[in-house]
Amino acid sequence: MLFRSSVEEWIENIDSLAASGKGVLIKPADDVTLLKDSLNKIALIALDFVGFDEGRGYSQAALIRNRWGYSGEIRGINTHLDQLQFMLRSGVSTYDLQEQYQGSNEHDYTHGFSICYQAAANNADMKEKF
Repeated sequence: MLFRSSVEEWIENIDSLAASGKGVLIKPADDVTLLKDSLNKIALIALDFVGFDEGRGYSQAALIRNRWGYSGEIRGINTHLDQLQFMLRSGVSTYDLQEQYQGSNEHDYTHGFSICYQAAANNADMKEKF
């Protein structure tokens, strides 16, 4: 796994961090618009989903992936099982589960729904129903 720098560290050292292949760790309160112009230099974006009731990571993923066209890896870290489907639908491409969920059957949480009621970055072959 690539080492991750904070948003502030990335902005201060764009050239050296980009050359080293380091990724960026985005916390929920971080301003992702600061990264907009340097997305093409970022090898990995990690979004911290440590708080179960914290939803800003979904919005951050959607902005980065859909609005700004980032095609690299967006990894959700510190994730809960119940968050997986929503993370993947918002633009997250990979994830690291919290320790208490290690070894769990993730399939039901990533592919357990066949219908959705809203459009998303990745509806994973779900049928939209309005």
